[in-house]
Amino acid sequence: MTSAKSIWQWAVASNDTAIANARAAATECSRLRLERAEVEQFLEAYAARAASILEQPVRVSAAAR
Repeated sequence: MTSAKSIWQWAVASNDTAIANARAAATECSRLRLERAEVEQFLEAYAARAASILEQPVRVSAAAR
């Protein structure tokens, strides 16, 4: 019976480790997905600001003429 009990303990420990690994992987995937979304949002806002700056008329001072 000792052998069967140790196998059972190993199976439980192995399952617990697998669950912990899966949880950590899911958390990391979620973090990376959020980071990608934040970068995309930043780049869209940056591009919009750059476009609005480029659309402004250029002012030339009298000294530069």
